[in-house]
Amino acid sequence: MTHHRLRLYVVGTTPSSSRAIVNVRKLCEEHLPDEYDLDVVDISLNPSLAAQAQIIAAPTLVRELPPPERRFIGDMSDTERLLSGLGLAQQLSTPPK
Repeated sequence: MTHHRLRLYVVGTTPSSSRAIVNVRKLCEEHLPDEYDLDVVDISLNPSLAAQAQIIAAPTLVRELPPPERRFIGDMSDTERLLSGLGLAQQLSTPPK
């Protein structure tokens, strides 16, 4: 079982940020139950974290583990594109050994 560490960078409670949070939580519960940690970082409250992570747009989802790091920008509403962009689509379609 592969554990995923995800960090979602948002800006306050904008509609796009709120949608991204809901969409990522839903995706994780459906596709990675009990296999993920999700941190939500409000970059309006923690701008140094965004600078340190080189975040240039929000919302941005970063998969920190497993390597390599992957990033996805937007409201996370396109599940298939998100799974593919984060490198999860192939892993989820591969049967366990």
